[in-house]
Amino acid sequence: MMTGKAMASGLLLFLLLMNIGGLARPFRGSNDDCWVDDRVQYVVCMRTARCRSSCLEHGYVDGRCQWGFPNLVPICECLLPKCAPGATGATN
Repeated sequence: MMTGKAMASGLLLFLLLMNIGGLARPFRGSNDDCWVDDRVQYVVCMRTARCRSSCLEHGYVDGRCQWGFPNLVPICECLLPKCAPGATGATN
């Protein structure tokens, strides 16, 4: 029988592997479908301005530092061009 410490360690390892492997992607809500991870240059996000500039260099519209489940550290996310305000072609 597993002890509480062993179960907690196993759970922590499982969560880390989910975060690293991207297995937790299905937990994301549809509100964030326009935001993708910048895994090319600036993964761990410490400054929003640096994240934005990295996203712009890679052809995205904007960037943000996103902290929340399942991420254990803030990550840089980039806004897809199709989701930018005014990208629908609608007029006022």
